[in-house]
Amino acid sequence: MRALLKRYRQSIALHLLLIIFGLYFLVAVLVTVVQLYKEYENTKKEFYDEIQTLPATFGKGISDSVWTYNQELLQSILQGMYNLPIVVGVKINSLDHKMDVQVGAVFNQQNQVEYYDSKGLATEQKLTGLGANALFAHEFPIYYQGPAFSQDIPLGTVTLYSNDQLVFERVKYGFILILINSVIKTFVLWFIIYFFINKHLGKPLKEFTLKISQQNTKFPQPIDLAINWTDKNELLILKDSYNQMIERVNKHQHELLELNQVLDEKVKARTRDLELAKESAELLAYSDPLTQLSNRRAFFDYGEQLLEQAYRQQKSLSLIMVDIDNFKNLNDTYGHALGDQALVAFATTLKNNLRSTDIIARLGGEEFAIMLSNIGEDNAINIAETLRLKVSQIELEHEQLSIQFTASFGVVESLPGSSNIDSLLAQADTALYYSKQHGRNKVTAYSTIANTTTINSVN
Repeated sequence: MRALLKRYRQSIALHLLLIIFGLYFLVAVLVTVVQLYKEYENTKKEFYDEIQTLPATFGKGISDSVWTYNQELLQSILQGMYNLPIVVGVKINSLDHKMDVQVGAVFNQQNQVEYYDSKGLATEQKLTGLGANALFAHEFPIYYQGPAFSQDIPLGTVTLYSNDQLVFERVKYGFILILINSVIKTFVLWFIIYFFINKHLGKPLKEFTLKISQQNTKFPQPIDLAINWTDKNELLILKDSYNQMIERVNKHQHELLELNQVLDEKVKARTRDLELAKESAELLAYSDPLTQLSNRRAFFDYGEQLLEQAYRQQKSLSLIMVDIDNFKNLNDTYGHALGDQALVAFATTLKNNLRSTDIIARLGGEEFAIMLSNIGEDNAINIAETLRLKVSQIELEHEQLSIQFTASFGVVESLPGSSNIDSLLAQADTALYYSKQHGRNKVTAYSTIANTTTINSVN
């Protein structure tokens, strides 16, 4: 026994095995408990579902028996329901109390369990064991439906009872299988872990200790060991061997520290440069350098997120496509510098008249897209009309001339879960080109043209 205890204290493999096995055992117990609880909940739900199907089978017969005061027929029906494997009791409360009947285990007015025989007479407790008195019930009303009456006549209620004991009986077999499975996996895992820890940790560490003691002192490789165990073991032997070697290289320690400090500063400086470069690259990758708006890539990334959020929260979302009218003529007539000035002024107008949470992106050239979260089509149309007027009021100066331009808009609403970003853009683009084709400087909603023929593209 002492030899075994000494081996345990000196073996890292056994230490690790005990820790891993202990943690695994706790996790296995927790998982098993959770699994059993879920199995119990699912089985109980199945009982509820099965009980709720019984009114369709027995409801008509019970209603007719109560209506005709046929006590014998009612007792027969109740006995048939009571004999079902998911029912432990049945109680009928008629409105006039003349046909009140109880069979099996039922709750009284004080929510206490009472027992009745097949004739409805009180009797001693028949159900024993775990969960026998843990009843749960399903109540449904009964009506009389006759050709002489235009409406159903209420007769009372029927309450069906089941209990946790039946649930436990159904899940008992599964519990045994889960328990056996957990025990087998625990012991198999114990032997597997012990074999591999001893093979891949214990023996290599002994060999590594020998190599450390033979290491060239001119090129030592520093290591750091943090060991809480006070008993002699493989890692402590390794640490002792390393400490003997490090004593022979102390004269080089100062130079190594200085070199490490210099290298550390260089690494920090390089890291800062890389971080700045990364931030700049990310900014360029997601923004338009001329207008400082989001670019096409950013629009698709952020747009998909907004669509997914709108789908989860069951909220609407609208998309506005905008295109500057006759932008090519503007460039050709007044030059690209004025065209760039128009794009910047246009982007500034959009930003100044929209929420900070709205996505505004330049998709390319003079084409822009706006995504409005939690905004329906009507509000989106109003916003587009406001933007249209604001854009028409922009004035640019060119050689003492005042230059103005307009823009066309296409609006589409995405109902929760009905669209993806590509289909939404296509619909908004269709509405935009409808505005282009019908005079420009207009706002068109896709819903108003959804059933018309395809619109030809207008440059």
